Amino acid sequence: MKASLEHLSENINQPIQLKEIVQARFDAPYHFHPELELTLIISGEGKRFIGNQISDFSPGDLVLLGSNLPHCWQNHRNDWLGSDETSDAAQAIVIHFKRDFLGDKFLENDACQNIRQLFDRAKGGLTILGPTQDRIAREMLKLKELAPFPRLLAFLQILHSLTMGGADVQPIDTNEGGYTVSKIDLERINRIYAYIIAHYTQEVHLDEVAHLANMTETAFCRYFKKVTQKTFVEIVTEFRIKHACQMLRTTQKTMVEICFESGFGNLSHFNKQFKQWMKVPPLQYRKMTQEWV
Repeated sequence: MKASLEHLSENINQPIQLKEIVQARFDAPYHFHPELELTLIISGEGKRFIGNQISDFSPGDLVLLGSNLPHCWQNHRNDWLGSDETSDAAQAIVIHFKRDFLGDKFLENDACQNIRQLFDRAKGGLTILGPTQDRIAREMLKLKELAPFPRLLAFLQILHSLTMGGADVQPIDTNEGGYTVSKIDLERINRIYAYIIAHYTQEVHLDEVAHLANMTETAFCRYFKKVTQKTFVEIVTEFRIKHACQMLRTTQKTMVEICFESGFGNLSHFNKQFKQWMKVPPLQYRKMTQEWV
């Protein structure tokens, strides 16, 4: 699984590109592109990977992604093998647009100062919550019914709503400057993340990942920490813990099942790591958050 630079189809006569996704599951690979992206999940549940952050997503999830910020959405893995898979279980509305989608001087206008600041904040991704999420979701659903010019005006209103969102608009990855790296570094790190996303519930081999980066294991570990501000082990463990959290909240699986399905080698290590990351033991976390009672 290789992270890739995605080349979006470009219509020079349309300043924004609106895509309606309806499919059995979200299957886009871990990727990035120069365009900014506003994505609303209409149906489907699973995990979204943005930069070096992993979060659960469900219907209503709304994010704004900056230029060249790597990302993907994946349905819960047990859904992949379901025999009752439907063709419309994963639905989303995605808007792609360039920073200068209204021209080179657009953002230099004083009237657009707040939008310029919004785009700068979106470099590490923004998640939109609360009343702002509800309002923008409704506005995005209306876009597909509009002619090009009214659609453009409505999209500008969406951007304005985002600038006025206050605490409803929160950063996803706060590692400032984490993606202002060379194209070579960006593609290398994204190959590594793609490998982690594909394998974190299994045994992950450092030598394989170092080979992907074309480095020795020692050099790779130093390089990865420098670029991401986290060690390789920390990233893998974080992915596994969040996978375990989802199962603890939504299933009745035993601790042993959750331990091994999350990629941990033994129950003792799982319990220790879980408490270190979540500040409570797994069983207590389940009692606090369970959704299946």
